[in-house]
Amino acid sequence: MNLVENVAFIILSGWLMTGLGLKTSLLEENAPLKPLHHAVDVVLTADLPGEKEAILVATNQQRVRKGLPALTQDAKLMQAAQQYAELMAAKDQMSHTLNGLTLVDKAKRVGYSFRQLSENIALNTRLDGRFVVIDQWMESKGHRKNILTSGITDIGIGIAGPSKQNRYYYCQLFGAQL
Repeated sequence: MNLVENVAFIILSGWLMTGLGLKTSLLEENAPLKPLHHAVDVVLTADLPGEKEAILVATNQQRVRKGLPALTQDAKLMQAAQQYAELMAAKDQMSHTLNGLTLVDKAKRVGYSFRQLSENIALNTRLDGRFVVIDQWMESKGHRKNILTSGITDIGIGIAGPSKQNRYYYCQLFGAQL
């Protein structure tokens, strides 16, 4: 069984035992329920690949509307974007230069050689990549410019969270290789 199935089994077992009047170590009589933080994190972050795909689709829809070619996910940019989203979530801070890492540093760390490079970052209190693209990035002149730059061909997408402050951090890296 995977972790989510184990948690579901434990919760179901506890519910059945409680319903039969039996005490369990997880659910003691009159004891307040304690949240299963790890189980909640697993459930909340389980669809990160789906959210990354939603960001890719929403980004490419915006590009196609303007007559621009769709972007292709690049494995190195995906790695760099994910690492940076995780760093922002770990620090619970949104910045383009955490730990002194510049945009160029992020690309170099994963071996992405580029002739053009740009970045969008965001935070949101819910896991909703489509909202971030359309309602945050496309409403901002600088972020919109990065999405609609004609010379880029590659994209990397990273999402991390929830952080200690229940935030999700997003990073989009755009590039064109040498």
